[in-house]
Amino acid sequence: MKKKMISYVLCLCLCVLATAGVMGCGPKAAEEEPFVIGMRFPTSIDQMQQQTMDNVTELVESAGGTLLVENAALTPEGNIQAYERLIAAGVDGLVVIPASDSVLPRIKEMCETAKIPWAIYYRSILDEDIKAEIEASEYYLGNTYEDEFMAGYNLTAKMGEAGCKNIVLFSTALGDTTGAQREDGMNQACEEYSMTVINEFRATAQASDAAQSIESVLTTHPEVDGIFIAAGTITPGILPAITSVLDQYNRQDVKITIIDYPQGLQDAFSSGYMLAACGGHNVTDPLFATTMVLNKIKGTALSEEPMSVRINQMILESEEDVINYFKYCEGGVSTYTPDETKEMFFKWENDSITRDSFLKVAEEYTIDSVIERHKDLVKE
Repeated sequence: MKKKMISYVLCLCLCVLATAGVMGCGPKAAEEEPFVIGMRFPTSIDQMQQQTMDNVTELVESAGGTLLVENAALTPEGNIQAYERLIAAGVDGLVVIPASDSVLPRIKEMCETAKIPWAIYYRSILDEDIKAEIEASEYYLGNTYEDEFMAGYNLTAKMGEAGCKNIVLFSTALGDTTGAQREDGMNQACEEYSMTVINEFRATAQASDAAQSIESVLTTHPEVDGIFIAAGTITPGILPAITSVLDQYNRQDVKITIIDYPQGLQDAFSSGYMLAACGGHNVTDPLFATTMVLNKIKGTALSEEPMSVRINQMILESEEDVINYFKYCEGGVSTYTPDETKEMFFKWENDSITRDSFLKVAEEYTIDSVIERHKDLVKE
């Protein structure tokens, strides 16, 4: 009788284990469950934004999910409406780029109501009260960001080292936290190198507007000798427009630095106008924020507390640097391939991944590291 009872208990345990496997208990089962990640992209995208979307799509699909994209302007209203639509569509997680800190409490509320994890990309939360509120939410996983202050400082310092004294600023609208940090860095470098910002232009909509602005400055302030473009992708065609005007006025002495790698960057270097460009984070930053959400959905969260992941920015200082960047980072191969994400990003695939190892991958993102990893993948 005792032996029969033991056999019965063993059979019962085996049945329970088998049922658990079928029903999806444990981390392996989570891999089989379909899920959808929601993300906002601009209504009109350039090559860089297309590569970014392709990279995130590949990442999500390699994890067994689907990326659902809403196209909307990067405004507070556009933000809220896009994420409302994504949540209404039933997404399992959100990757968010906030137009300002002020929209974050509303996004937090939406995610808490829907009970879905979310993370921020391209941004830090500057408002301390809002930051405390957001980080207290169990559904908020953290943010990925760049050192915007140092980006603004380093590029402006390059102009100071080149002898520039009177510079023009093209930047974002007032209130944009990223632009504000970049300008703080610019102002610090201006103070150290005794430079003056003689004019500034914000949220320039069209390349033709940028051309008119520079032409006006060259006429009224012929002493201008530097241009800092703090957001190179918000005005399509801004670089060719500006360099064309400089050519017309024979002002090869005017030097340019820029954040982001827009159309015309290689030509600006080859013509001698460009001193340095900072960026490369655009196509990679969202991968890290998305990875936080993916790991949470899979039941292998990277951290019990919200993470703040700094993505290293590349500084290009020559035409050769530009050629290598577009070849290895925006040439059709993601900055992290599916095999690399399994090794470095997906904790359910590699349980040796930790919060610290994930942060280290972000810190080590450079053009040289990408070339080394992908030298056999990219065709000459």
